Amino acid sequence: MKNNELLRTIKSLLGGLAAFALTLFFAMPLPMIILIPIAVYVGVYMVSKPVIKIGSLKLSDVKGEEMKSLMKDAYEDLEVLETTGRKIQDNSVRELALQLYQSGISIFEHLQKNPDKIGLARRFINYYLDTAASLLIKYQKLIISRVKGESVEKAKADILNGLTVLTKAFDQQYERLMQGEIMDITTDVKVLEQTLRSEE
Repeated sequence: MKNNELLRTIKSLLGGLAAFALTLFFAMPLPMIILIPIAVYVGVYMVSKPVIKIGSLKLSDVKGEEMKSLMKDAYEDLEVLETTGRKIQDNSVRELALQLYQSGISIFEHLQKNPDKIGLARRFINYYLDTAASLLIKYQKLIISRVKGESVEKAKADILNGLTVLTKAFDQQYERLMQGEIMDITTDVKVLEQTLRSEE
């Protein structure tokens, strides 16, 4: 996210400098030489603002301040899971990272439809999601370092194990959020079976 902000600022500065050069080239009046580059800088900065999006959910479309706050907290972590996960060569780690990313999206989409369940997901967002992203970053650093050794291999194995544990935690979180729907399905099937029996 910090890199995105730096890139956005650089683009805006370049746009402002280009506008400044053009105003000087065309020998515009002093107020125009000042105002046009500032306007271009602000315009480029606003247009290049990244869209915070988790799966099909855009932050701008999300209802409720609590949900917006959760999305902001989770956005960077989910972005790490997807972008870093896709770069990893090890199939097992890459698959786990992308599985965690997909599970995270499913949880957020469910929360958007069921905002009353947001309280149940706080620990998931503040701890589990953050831990998953952190482990993946640490794994990537180990790979980039190209350092070999028993302790490094042990650390990689520990990270793989941690990501495996987290996939179970994500699944359990989703199941907990879906509990009401699961019970409704069970009830619907029981009613259907009873109806069929009564018609025999």
